[in-house]
Amino acid sequence: MTSSIVSTNKEIEDESYKYQATLKWLSLCMEVFGIVMSVIYLQPMIHTPLLYVVVLLLVYVYILLSDLLPRKFANAHSDKFEKTFMSIAKGIQSLFTPFTFFLRFEVEKEQEDYSEEDIYEVINGGGVEPSQKEFIENLFEFDDTPVEEICTHRSEVVCLYLNDDKETWKKTILENRHTLYPVCDEDNDDVVGILDTRDYFRLDSIEQDNVINKAMDQPFFISQNMKADVLLKEMKIKKVYFAVLLDEYGGMTGIVTLHDIIETLLGEIQEDDDIEEPDPIQQIDSDQFRIYGQADIEDVEKALGISLEDEDCDTFGGYILNHYGQIPDEGSHFKVSLDLMDVYVKEVKNHRIGQTIVQIKRKEEGNQHESTEKRNRD
Repeated sequence: MTSSIVSTNKEIEDESYKYQATLKWLSLCMEVFGIVMSVIYLQPMIHTPLLYVVVLLLVYVYILLSDLLPRKFANAHSDKFEKTFMSIAKGIQSLFTPFTFFLRFEVEKEQEDYSEEDIYEVINGGGVEPSQKEFIENLFEFDDTPVEEICTHRSEVVCLYLNDDKETWKKTILENRHTLYPVCDEDNDDVVGILDTRDYFRLDSIEQDNVINKAMDQPFFISQNMKADVLLKEMKIKKVYFAVLLDEYGGMTGIVTLHDIIETLLGEIQEDDDIEEPDPIQQIDSDQFRIYGQADIEDVEKALGISLEDEDCDTFGGYILNHYGQIPDEGSHFKVSLDLMDVYVKEVKNHRIGQTIVQIKRKEEGNQHESTEKRNRD
């Protein structure tokens, strides 16, 4: 795919090799002829040391006008330029064939290697649709993305437990409508299998022993630091598309599926029965924002135009909890006052911060507040 993006038109590129020899020799002859004639014409008027400077300037101007500027124009208008250029090239080749036939030779087609910078230059130069540009950028970032960034965190994973009865399992499966469920023994860190509901609903008996024997597969454990591209290769080899992430202590970090990997490349894929989630960062007015706890801390910094300076947190919710200093009670509301903003927490679910209202503090407001406090002291 990368090579198809860089090469503007494969058929025209192959055809152009027929005319490269003629055009190269013609260009070389014209360059030498132009420089020699310029030297002969200017030599009587210019002293010898200055003559070399003039020759260098002529070479620079020639390269600028005959190579650099046309190349830049061709990259910006590749489609139109190719069609026009090929027509002109055919005419020039036919016209000068009698003078260059004895110089003609086969031009070997070299295999070019393109760096990421070359690809970015092409897609940023125009001619690439935004959706294709986003896909290409995601593709380059894919091999640098740890699966921990794209997984479903353990706090959001729906699990089945061996200690529960068959009715509890059935209720959990029907309420959540997932295809695969981790089966745990004592807690979420003790994953013993993966229940496949496609097999589960085909069973004549949903007694737990029967389900475990006929509808439960072995879990596929991976490190939370594994890169997304490596996981995709492992999934293809093992033909397993559901993985359980483990941290350095063997505890479950979360789960990741083939669907998560595809969304990493193509963007979020909304299904018909999915509940559309609100944007994690919403601007209410110039100094007020509605921000959800799962918002990426870097995105929050960009939206607010301030630096939060907390390397230990990946999400805004984690940042607020660090400053709050304790785990909030379920359903509680509270305020966290910081140097640059006031944060009003409106929602706490499963001890995690949900919706917040952020009020930015401006310098004028801070100075006014300090003046008021000073007057009160006086």
